[in-house]
Amino acid sequence: MSLKRSFFTLAVFLLGTSVLLYSQKNDTAKTIFDFMAIGESLEMELNTDLTLLKDQKKTNEYQPATISFTDGAGQVQKWDIKLRSRGKFRRRICILPPLKLNFNKGDLQKAGLAKDDELKLITHCVEGYEGKEFLMREYLAYKLLALVSPYSLKVHLVEIKYRDTKSKARSTGWGILMEDEASMAKRYGAKLCDDCFSTPKDSLNMEQVNIACLFEYMIGNTDWSIQMVRNMKMLKFKDGSKPVMVPYDFDFSGFVNASYALPNADYKLTSIRERIFLSMTENDAEIASTKALFESKRQEMVDLIKGFKALSAAGRNDAVSYINSFFESLKQPLRRP
Repeated sequence: MSLKRSFFTLAVFLLGTSVLLYSQKNDTAKTIFDFMAIGESLEMELNTDLTLLKDQKKTNEYQPATISFTDGAGQVQKWDIKLRSRGKFRRRICILPPLKLNFNKGDLQKAGLAKDDELKLITHCVEGYEGKEFLMREYLAYKLLALVSPYSLKVHLVEIKYRDTKSKARSTGWGILMEDEASMAKRYGAKLCDDCFSTPKDSLNMEQVNIACLFEYMIGNTDWSIQMVRNMKMLKFKDGSKPVMVPYDFDFSGFVNASYALPNADYKLTSIRERIFLSMTENDAEIASTKALFESKRQEMVDLIKGFKALSAAGRNDAVSYINSFFESLKQPLRRP
């Protein structure tokens, strides 16, 4: 082998090794979500043209923004990002639409973070006390899901100081910072499948599907579909394990009880608080072990709600009552379509 060819072979080897090492490092690096998930909640300032954001909330156009917060080491962090509106119903009716935050991958790399460059931010939909209550109850729903399922999206409370860079107006509001679904899939060694419609029952991990379905029943949510992969994320595992379903988006649930939520006419419901069990099972005997799992977590659920002081005392009492009504309903055959 010539000296020139030897150098070429060595260069290719070193390049391949460096790419592999970078990929491995990136897979284990902390994400921007983990970096920001500090304490019980994060205080953050968001600067952007809020007037423009509201004017073009029906589009997917990104606009520049800056966020700043104090990290876990006590250092002030300032990030130049892009953001845009996202979602469907809330995008149309909320005073401030839910947001997608997009970070610069180069900035993430310089900070030693993973290259996952997107986060979701659930904003307050309604002004004042009522809007905060709805948001806190939705946050609790995500935390309740994490008690019964090993598969859930990570969320973190954030108190946001908004500054409109155009009008200079200032306001504050609570939000829910949520990891990107692709980041969640990576955590579980899986990939998302958003177009896996009408997946047959025997092709799914029915143990986890039953957990997802009973959870949706518990919180009184009918705004979802496994067959249409709507308000559910399907995870297809790299090791060939059967896919699981991860629920999200709970503002139309009876547990949240948002003033703008409407009962699902498809199931002839007259109140957002009514429950109906949407499932791929034929009878309750098929979910006996799932019921037992939820029963075993009942006290943890109640304790979680009672200890969540960000929600008002009246809100906590109502949430506990609603969850207890779920457990009472398990004593009878579940109402199905």
